[in-house]
Amino acid sequence: MSLSRFVEKWTTYPPESVSEEDLGAAERQLGVHFPEDYRQAVLDVGLPRPTIALLHAIVERKLDLHDLANFYSPKEIVEETLGWREIGMPDRLVAIASDSSGNKFCFNADQLGDDSADMRAIWFFDHDFGTVDEIAPSFYAWIDAFCDVEPWHEEPS
Repeated sequence: MSLSRFVEKWTTYPPESVSEEDLGAAERQLGVHFPEDYRQAVLDVGLPRPTIALLHAIVERKLDLHDLANFYSPKEIVEETLGWREIGMPDRLVAIASDSSGNKFCFNADQLGDDSADMRAIWFFDHDFGTVDEIAPSFYAWIDAFCDVEPWHEEPS
């Protein structure tokens, strides 16, 4: 499972547990149903807290990849989504994580009906420019991109 690989590679502390009840409450509050790949991953693995090593590897390798700094708990998903919608994030976006600059990784609520789809795209909301771009076709693909990054190690002088 890709989220487990992500935890092994980019975290120091154990992931924060997520309960079915809390995830369901967030879905009800937002009127969405999260994709099964995301639901299964966070329920099985939890919410990782990546270290700065991921950002460092992305920057030093000059990768075309937004760093992942923080996964949101179900309660934070609701708070971040509703709060950011009030200040300019498009209403169709549901924020599930952020980068180190506070930009949001999201699902598109228009794709999150009651059909409990297996996978849905990940979107990136850049709060400085107000842009929204699809960055991965699924949660698994998005996490796999970080798993493919190799840690950066300084070469001895």
